[in-house]
Amino acid sequence: MQAKASKLSCHHCGAMYQRVPLDKDHLAMCQRCDTVLETYSGLSASGWCAIALTAVITFIMANAYPVGTLLVQGTGQSATFLDTVVVAWEAGFPWVATLTGATGFALPALHLSLLLWVLVPLSLGRIAPAFDGVLSLIDRLTPWSMVPVFLLGALVAIVKLVDLATLHLGVGLYATVATAVLITGLLRLNGQKLRHMAQDRGLDVSEAHAHPPPSPKQINRTWALLATAVILYIPANLLPIMYVHAINGSSGHTIMGGVIELWQGGAWDIALVVFIASVFVPVLKLFALAVLVWLTQTRSALNLKARTRIYSMVEFIGQWSMLDVFVVILLSALGKFGNLLDIAPGAGAAAFGGVVVVTMIAAMGFDPRLSWRLAGHRRHLNQPKEPAATALT
Repeated sequence: MQAKASKLSCHHCGAMYQRVPLDKDHLAMCQRCDTVLETYSGLSASGWCAIALTAVITFIMANAYPVGTLLVQGTGQSATFLDTVVVAWEAGFPWVATLTGATGFALPALHLSLLLWVLVPLSLGRIAPAFDGVLSLIDRLTPWSMVPVFLLGALVAIVKLVDLATLHLGVGLYATVATAVLITGLLRLNGQKLRHMAQDRGLDVSEAHAHPPPSPKQINRTWALLATAVILYIPANLLPIMYVHAINGSSGHTIMGGVIELWQGGAWDIALVVFIASVFVPVLKLFALAVLVWLTQTRSALNLKARTRIYSMVEFIGQWSMLDVFVVILLSALGKFGNLLDIAPGAGAAAFGGVVVVTMIAAMGFDPRLSWRLAGHRRHLNQPKEPAATALT
């Protein structure tokens, strides 16, 4: 069916384009900042709906069955993801429990439910109730759906646990793998793509409401959030992120201490992953955002395209810093054997979770269109152009 004429908006630089139908293996790119505006999809609404339904099934299994069972001297301890949330709460860290419960369970569940809310009627040739509001909510929830991050955290926890006791992997872990793969694919379904899917089916869908011009007031707000993140980052690295109490003694483990322990234990690849996610990425995000805000504040037109790519990178890597927090709560849930072994979260985990949340809010609250606007660029409202079509390689 011929695509209904509509507009494409670049949310990175603010340029507006007339949407054109894409051929197979092609994508539409912004001529100003090279942002990918739209990609060709061979899946219909029914195909996406089937993927979303499968993700719901695997998500339910991932949370109903244990991730693993730890055996110490004949005694077994198993835990589902929700068990880890309860353990963190009972250990006196409601902030950590709420954060992990929201990003690992509640928000992914809501995200999948909203996708089905839109896709089921769309596959039947209808428009879902509250279509515009649901699409907006889907875009807001996407960065906070962290099932893939929890999966990586579970793999890191497995490496740590195999040195302590016998570990048997559970159905929940394999279901989490499947869910992470499916959700990663579903992340392509943003509000704009779902709207275009409806328009391509000839359904009566209005154009997306134009985003208001970016306000310079966001600069001070972003600076305040970055300062808060820097303050939280200090105790996040100095205080233990977890405590291990065993027969041979007790010890507190900081983030870097965990990296060193993994490295000395021969798991240099896992140590590198933890270092990148929990040390390098947070510092990189803070530094990159600070540079972007400063250049915007000074109305600099220096390397606007490169700055747009840097902002896209900051958006993409934001959630992966939650890795260590997921590792800690999983270890705490599985490592409960009384005097033999007891693993508990530490204050560093709460501080580090705060760093992740604050930096994500700072990145999402900073509108990259402001950099282009203050450098003298405006939207192409009067004469919409066709976006550049490029073949996928």
